[in-house]
Amino acid sequence: MSDKSDRRHDRVKHRANIRVLTLPEKVYVLEMRDFSDSGLYVFCDDEGIVKEGDSVEVQTLEIEDAPILPSKVIRIDKTGFAVEFDFD
Repeated sequence: MSDKSDRRHDRVKHRANIRVLTLPEKVYVLEMRDFSDSGLYVFCDDEGIVKEGDSVEVQTLEIEDAPILPSKVIRIDKTGFAVEFDFD
């Protein structure tokens, strides 16, 4: 997801609140910037809540009983972080 030419799926710009569960279990409500079939980008001004390679779970708050998606942090920058869904 680091470069547009490396992306497997097109991104859809969509802002929504999401729940992010980190390990050890801490829950954050953050804002998603965009998503694709393989992952999403989360706005976050605290670079210390995740590290690249961390496993997290994400869930949109727009839909009641939305699925909780296991994910892996693949990139962190100054405005947030990108996760790739981990369905394996």
